[in-house]
Amino acid sequence: PPGTLLTVDRRGPVVATGQGRLRLLAVQPEGKRPMDGAAFARGRHLTPGVRFG
Repeated sequence: PPGTLLTVDRRGPVVATGQGRLRLLAVQPEGKRPMDGAAFARGRHLTPGVRFG
C-alpha cells in the first residue's frame, strides 16, 4: 500500500506510492531541520513494512 517502506539502503529509504516507488533523499521531521534520508532511516531504525502515515 502507498506509504509503506519497501527498502532502506545507503542512498535512503524507498517508499511505495500509488503508482510506483519514491526514494526519500531528504526528510524534515516535524519541528526539526531537514536531514539526509539515509541518516533519518538509520536514526529511526526503520525496517521494511513500516507504514508512514
